[in-house]
Amino acid sequence: MKKFKLLTFALLVGALTACGGENEGGGENEGGGDNSDEVTLHFWGGVPPENGPQDAVDEWNENHPDVQVEYTRYVNEDEGNMKVNTSLQTGEDMDILMSHSPNHLEERVQSNFLLDLADYTEEFDIEDKIGPAAQRWKMDDTYYAVPTNTNALFIMLNEDKLEEHDLSVPESWTWEEVHEYAKVLNEDFSYSYALDYDTIHGIIQNALVDEGLVNEQGKSNLDHENVKEGLELYYQMMHEDEVMPKLSEQVATNMQPEQMFINGEIGMYQAGAWRLRMTNDLEEYERDFNIAFAPYPHFEGQSTPAHHVEDAMSIVAASEHPDEAWEFIEWYTNEGMLHLAPGGRVPASEDAPAEEAREKIVGGAEDTYNLESLNNVYEIEDTEMIVDPPYQVLDSINQQLEAYFMGEQDIDQTIEQMVNVHNEHIQREN
Repeated sequence: MKKFKLLTFALLVGALTACGGENEGGGENEGGGDNSDEVTLHFWGGVPPENGPQDAVDEWNENHPDVQVEYTRYVNEDEGNMKVNTSLQTGEDMDILMSHSPNHLEERVQSNFLLDLADYTEEFDIEDKIGPAAQRWKMDDTYYAVPTNTNALFIMLNEDKLEEHDLSVPESWTWEEVHEYAKVLNEDFSYSYALDYDTIHGIIQNALVDEGLVNEQGKSNLDHENVKEGLELYYQMMHEDEVMPKLSEQVATNMQPEQMFINGEIGMYQAGAWRLRMTNDLEEYERDFNIAFAPYPHFEGQSTPAHHVEDAMSIVAASEHPDEAWEFIEWYTNEGMLHLAPGGRVPASEDAPAEEAREKIVGGAEDTYNLESLNNVYEIEDTEMIVDPPYQVLDSINQQLEAYFMGEQDIDQTIEQMVNVHNEHIQREN
């Protein structure tokens, strides 16, 4: 019987070899001149290709002829993310996916679209390589994605005006100190402090950086005293001191605070590394002042919020080439990310050349920055990771904040509404 099985197997192999004889060297497991054994990985992400991903892919492809990568950009907004999820569901070619918010990643994990990376992270410990901020991307006590980008959070300062008023560049500061700086600088600007209106909920995340979104009783922490303090401070800065644009004005006029800051109309602009693409481009965005950087403020006695780590790369569960996909992800995290530095993205991995990346961030415009303050912001210690509210809760928070800052309801009503929605969500989830 054993001889019969061996003979049958030998005949079968011979027959298959004969069938492939006309395409010698082109079999699936043999290297041939026609590259028929070449693996093609389809990589989807929300970063425009010209901002670094295409250069990274090109470098990889040049050095890995047997594993080629094709980059597809999707628009990182609701419609674009819906398209991604539909493509995952219908089985469109996709091996590697970059998610840009933990909420979108969570949706994809719950739909079983992404691969658990446990088998790959035994040698690449994500929290060891990226740091504790990576926990923001942990789902079900495991990782389905590797965050690749340190998205530094900071406040840009018009350094020339600081010097005129004998104000130092803060290395650490509280929200009350921000308020005091804003009142001093207000005589020189239309507004001395501003932020993008769709990030206004960040004050709540900042307020709960040490306390968390849920209290020890398992209930919403959105009624914590820091939350009320932060919202009332913003209201005072908008409506009483008038050092900050009113939310209604920002929405109605589609105000662009980043452009106003560059034009010298705003003294302090709360933003992050993503805005460096603009401030570096002195041809298109001329400015006549130097920029300094201060860390995100903290509440008295509380931790400074940590930088976000973002652009989280996953292996699609349906991929036929997960090992090759992981090899590319690991390379991209440690080496490929350098191509994205001119666009404001610094690699999050400790094995990546972060200092070199920071030099590339300000390349060509370095004389217009206080580089010591920029390095201080990136290297600040004793920070605490902020927690993102669930997607459904965040929508409600934004609606309530809009009603409060536009004078449609008072602070107590606002907090009560936020707490009720959050508690209902907690109860459903449990």
